[in-house]
Amino acid sequence: MSSIPRPARIALIVVSLVSSLLVAGFALTRAVGAGKVLGGVAVADVALRGMTPTEAADALHDLEARQATEPAAFSVRGQSIHLDASQVGFALDIDSMVEKAMAEGRTGNLSEQFRDWISSLFNGRPVDLEASIDPDLTRLLLAQWSSEILGDPPFEGAVAVVNGTVVAEHPRAGSQIDPDAAPPLILAQLVDPDPTPVELPVVTAVPALTDRDVDRAAAEARLWISQGITLRSGELTVEFAPDELADALRSRIVEQSSPILELFFDPNAVRTILERYQSEVEQPAVDARFEIDGYDVEIVPGRRGTLIDPEQTAVSLALAASTSSRTGSLPFLEGAEPEVTTDDLEALDVRHLVAAFTTYHDCCQNRVTNIHLIADTVDGVIVRPGESFEVNSFVGQRTTEAGYLEDGTIEQGEIVKTVGGGVSQFATTFYNAVFWGGYEDITHKPHSFYFSRYPEGIEATISWPAPNLEFRNDSGSAVLIKTRYTDTSITVEFYGNNDGRVVVGAHREGNTTVDVVREGGNAARRVKASKSDRFSPTEPSTRYRGNPDLKPGTVKRVQSPAPGWSIRVTRTIEQGGQERTQEWVVRYLAKPEIIEVHPCEVPGSTTTCPTTTTVPEATTTTTEP
Repeated sequence: MSSIPRPARIALIVVSLVSSLLVAGFALTRAVGAGKVLGGVAVADVALRGMTPTEAADALHDLEARQATEPAAFSVRGQSIHLDASQVGFALDIDSMVEKAMAEGRTGNLSEQFRDWISSLFNGRPVDLEASIDPDLTRLLLAQWSSEILGDPPFEGAVAVVNGTVVAEHPRAGSQIDPDAAPPLILAQLVDPDPTPVELPVVTAVPALTDRDVDRAAAEARLWISQGITLRSGELTVEFAPDELADALRSRIVEQSSPILELFFDPNAVRTILERYQSEVEQPAVDARFEIDGYDVEIVPGRRGTLIDPEQTAVSLALAASTSSRTGSLPFLEGAEPEVTTDDLEALDVRHLVAAFTTYHDCCQNRVTNIHLIADTVDGVIVRPGESFEVNSFVGQRTTEAGYLEDGTIEQGEIVKTVGGGVSQFATTFYNAVFWGGYEDITHKPHSFYFSRYPEGIEATISWPAPNLEFRNDSGSAVLIKTRYTDTSITVEFYGNNDGRVVVGAHREGNTTVDVVREGGNAARRVKASKSDRFSPTEPSTRYRGNPDLKPGTVKRVQSPAPGWSIRVTRTIEQGGQERTQEWVVRYLAKPEIIEVHPCEVPGSTTTCPTTTTVPEATTTTTEP
């Protein structure tokens, strides 16, 4: 008979039974969860248990989309400002979080994994939220806020000429939002599930230059314009009078290990001075050029010319200004080559139309003017093999000075009018030429909301300074970009050499057509694309805001709602018997309904409604841009 007391034997049996059940449960969850996220794993409020890596990534994409819909609130010296997450390139590191979610409970030996499983039954397995913001976009935004709100930027100093007299403009300190402390605060605010407005710190920005540095440069400037300067080339002599030198003198800050104030003569001003000699010595060179003949490209040869180089003349003036003789050489180029020679164009190997795409729009709106302006700017650009082309960097900021008008732009979930609005029609058309031409897509961002005038999933938006649109010419030939338009359409054409293959596409009234005009040879890139069904639908919210111009009981809808969803786009490029496939998810946010009412009728408002004898009831719906 056993010497172990009966209660102890019962306890041992119970322990043994419980241990067996736990081991069995551990084994069962491992068998059922093979290739999936184990139990208890979550990122923020998103439970990932039982999901495959693809399903977990889709769930985290939905989380990213939700977080992007809520603007973050900040203040600078008491002034409130709001930030749309896209302005700073906010993104979740979904691949990393999915990898860590799949690893949860699967590290260490079997005994350690068993203990981790036991612990997860009570504590769960939280995975840290990993997010980032783009440092360059954030720096630009902070500089913009500093300028608009503080209005006191630092000044490094300058030397100017006023009415022929050299003036030293001394440095002065200024104020700016702390560029080191602010980005972590912005990121923390964007990921906070229950954020409250955050005050961004302001610091004093002290110039690196001193009054003495500027006074020294001013003394040198007085020497530069004290007497005339003579430049010669053979028998040609050009005299620059002191007043002409004064008009052309400039200063600039040069960033080195420490900034310096540098004097120089403005080449544009020098060019104006030289204009009186142009008829005597200059014959402009004529560049070789491409000429389009149907789908093919021909080269019209250029010819040589003669000219004076204003840039090098400005350098010669600066060198002569510091000498006792006040003389120098005139950079005169006799028989100069054209900037673009026939050989240059032959080497680019631009032979035929590779891809063209057209989208359509209503006529006679401000956005049409903006589309035409950006198209004219990009027309004729050449992107050499291996080079990248960024639309924003090339076109620059859209401003009223450049002729751009106000039209619709999406900002913080609302369609509002901004200068340059509507140029995304050009961006979408441009992006489709990249897409169907088989070129490398470096950066593109679809619209936050879906618009039927663009191909679903295969479209792009653009604004300043972000989002941007960039592609790389990964072919062996250069790309010549041509644009053309009517009052109701915009076309972007990519010319190059795709072994004769020509593709022409268009999108109109919700329908996309892509036609292969010429099949091309065996070395041609052939592009195929497909889109999944819509998934992860989201419903629009309703936003109320006060409008004191409205009477109580009056409702004004300024934006109608629309649902959101996600789709998966796949592009396959076949060339020389080999295929490469690219896949990405496009998320369209639900467009919120925006309603204006009297401030007293905003939900949660503490404003008292004015007393009236009769309260009118009316609903006004505005037309969105």
